[in-house]
Amino acid sequence: MLVISSSNLRGRIELNPGERVALLGRNGSGKSTLINSVTCEGPFDFHVDGREFCDTRDYSLISAVFQEPSSQILARTLEDELKIMARFHEVDFELARKLMGPYLKTDFFRLSDGYRKRYVITSVLASKPRYVLLDEPFSNLDENAIRLVKEVIPQGSLIAEHRTREVRDMVDRAYLLTRDGILELSKETLWDESFLRNHGLRGFKLKVERVEHGNTLLDVGVGSLRVKVREGEVLCLTGPNGSGKTSLLKKLSGKVYVIFQNPDLQLFEDTVWGEVKRDDVMELFNLKELRDRSPFALSMGEKMRVLIASAFSSGFRVIGLDEPTAAMDGYGIQSLAEMISILKEEKRGIIMATHDDDVLTLCDSRIDL
Repeated sequence: MLVISSSNLRGRIELNPGERVALLGRNGSGKSTLINSVTCEGPFDFHVDGREFCDTRDYSLISAVFQEPSSQILARTLEDELKIMARFHEVDFELARKLMGPYLKTDFFRLSDGYRKRYVITSVLASKPRYVLLDEPFSNLDENAIRLVKEVIPQGSLIAEHRTREVRDMVDRAYLLTRDGILELSKETLWDESFLRNHGLRGFKLKVERVEHGNTLLDVGVGSLRVKVREGEVLCLTGPNGSGKTSLLKKLSGKVYVIFQNPDLQLFEDTVWGEVKRDDVMELFNLKELRDRSPFALSMGEKMRVLIASAFSSGFRVIGLDEPTAAMDGYGIQSLAEMISILKEEKRGIIMATHDDDVLTLCDSRIDL
């Protein structure tokens, strides 16, 4: 049995080799901190069969998929990475072919964000550790990729994920991580929309307001595509990983205020207030408590909220959002829906690239790439 605990929190997490367990919690609750602690540098302790894991750091017992894929690659291609690993222990190359398909030999830095996520999931699972910790494994993945990843996530996995809909059908139990403690949840709780909404978790239905679209704000040709956005319209870009959604947004940058997937490359100020600069927007995005914090010290979901808030404050008539809900909790999803509603009232337009079923109901029109 794997037991995870912290002297700073009440409760503990127990994971048996024959089960999958979900780890839920709001942005900033400590899910990534918990998983990162497997490096033996954090506040959480790991015990395997009663023995302190960090005494041996035997990563054949526990391995982890971290939130940022580029933080844990050894080689430029997955094929080369697995060849390095195969020098030391058995590696499942068939798993790599299943998850990566034609991209097995592609340079990591030329992959889409979805395929980068597949790359690190494959590299971790291919060595078959006894326990696996996964941080947001479904973020940035398309529907087919989610299905493939679900098929290969083994028993003995702790899955930290905001997309509750994707984990509730595959786990045996769940834990809710808060700043005060660790609470065990029954599987049935993951279908309770009132519970999810009240605890800042995802998996509930969003209320959608439709408005009549006004004048055209953007009408440009990009290659063979025509991208047209009207006042009050949400245009969604959908399609599989690697289909070109991010590339399309890059080509629109300048005509559109675009928020891309890597928050750290788009934060420039010392404080959250410096990024947003409007009290009403700070309140809308639940950022008032973070006003004087450095945006670089926030969780991934909190960083994305700050960036979307700054886009809202920019005054641009059309805002582009590239996978805005990646690593975003239930409160963030509600804030995004409220922002879109206000943008519609202001007769502004939104272009949103997404794979996320939780927000597809917000789309008025779609371009499927």
